Amino acid sequence: MNALLCRISMTAAAVSIGLGAGAAMAQDTITMRIAHNMPQTHSYSLWLDKFEEVLEEEFPGRFDIKVFPAAQLGTETEYLEAMQLGTLDGAIMGRHGQIDPRLDVLNLPMIYRDDAHVDAVLHSDSAVEAQLNDILYEKGFKVLAWGELGFRYITTNGTEVRSAADLQGLDIRVPNVQPWLTAFKAWGANPTPLPFEEVYSALQQGVVSAQENPPENIWTSKFHEVQSTMSLTGHANIPTEFVLSRSFWESLPDDVKDTVVEAAKAGSLIQVAAAREANAALVDKIEESGVTIIRDIDKESFRAGAEESYAASEDTIGRDLIDAVLEAK
Repeated sequence: MNALLCRISMTAAAVSIGLGAGAAMAQDTITMRIAHNMPQTHSYSLWLDKFEEVLEEEFPGRFDIKVFPAAQLGTETEYLEAMQLGTLDGAIMGRHGQIDPRLDVLNLPMIYRDDAHVDAVLHSDSAVEAQLNDILYEKGFKVLAWGELGFRYITTNGTEVRSAADLQGLDIRVPNVQPWLTAFKAWGANPTPLPFEEVYSALQQGVVSAQENPPENIWTSKFHEVQSTMSLTGHANIPTEFVLSRSFWESLPDDVKDTVVEAAKAGSLIQVAAAREANAALVDKIEESGVTIIRDIDKESFRAGAEESYAASEDTIGRDLIDAVLEAK
């Protein structure tokens, strides 16, 4: 048994879960164990609060939602394993590309024009959203709703990134997303994939000298304490997903399924709005903390590297899916 399963087993016992896979029924109560790796101050908590509130309104006393925030149960990769094994029921995370490489389409750099474009792809019951949800279901995960972390900015120990050329030689932490590795290499950087949970210590210890994330992640994870400059590149926007394991979803009583989805979507609207509001406000707050903000960005300078990542991804993603996301309105 690996370390994650030991942690989950111990935690589950402590809260008297210990009910195995499937929708656990005790006095008609459905226990749902949900993990995420963000601090409780993050907008994920608002999402799950609304989720629980709607379920309680519709089915008083029927759901017992157990939330494990702040990476209590390990990394997002470990959540996938735990859901497949039945020791975890659901998670909010951004590992869709790891589940199926076609879903890296959502992670491509420069794939979204603005917030309205993100909404057209993931928050409007679009045909492309349905296609993405079907891919996840085929792989064993039921998408309840999509959320977001927001457009991403680059922080450094002093390097001012005004164009892609300024990334030359920069040791930067990025998620383990192949299109990003391709793009950052095309931009001249030295991308280093590390789990999110390790980023602060890697910056503090000089393992890497830069990272990129939305302002909310930068602030709540205190990256501004170990970085001196933030460039508003807006080079990507990785969405997140609230998923249940397919086996858990299929074991739920039919009379609750529609409400479970509705509750998750109601929470996602709050989360997305809160994330966008927080990201806008936190740029100023991060600046007030002493970080230098670089606002004059040549965003088109990132286009060539992004296009290179699209071309390199066509065999795994499919050009039709790339174009469907690019053209969504």
